Amino acid sequence: IIGESCRDIFIYCDANRLCPDAPVPVLSVVNQTENGGMAKNVYRNILTRNNSCDIITNSDWINVTKTRYVHNSTNHMFFRVDTSHEISRINLENIDFNYKLIVISDYDKGFLTTEDIQFICENHKNVFIDTKKILGSWAKKAKYIKINDYEYKRSEQFLTPDLDSKIIHTMGGDGCRFQNKNF
Repeated sequence: IIGESCRDIFIYCDANRLCPDAPVPVLSVVNQTENGGMAKNVYRNILTRNNSCDIITNSDWINVTKTRYVHNSTNHMFFRVDTSHEISRINLENIDFNYKLIVISDYDKGFLTTEDIQFICENHKNVFIDTKKILGSWAKKAKYIKINDYEYKRSEQFLTPDLDSKIIHTMGGDGCRFQNKNF
């Protein structure tokens, strides 16, 4: 896995009343959990299926946080607070190209540039990209590209048929689309 990471913090709350001076719920903290997020979440998910996986991520990931305030009973998220922190950049010299697969988990926070991703794709034949960047020719050597509906619409005007054939387009509750077939 190559990509930027953060610390996901979940603060579970009860909300039993509205604030008297503003129309907002008053939250009472019940529980708090945290884990590695973004690329570290992808890493953790892969480890549940395969016990062999390495990660290259920003060394300062612990200082980058996404804090979610969530209703304890319904799991409804009230709001999210993200820390604003300049993420350290990747050192391309640290990449070992002897893996069977390289997964790029790019949240477009500054760890990877399009040139970095293009370099990785040009030097490994089996690269899976999940990116928030607008797609372009820099991704043409990737084997697969996963983007959501919002990202697809942002990139649509830049897609060539070859690039489009590599895209797994996720559409929330409507499934996903790959090579003109809905799943």
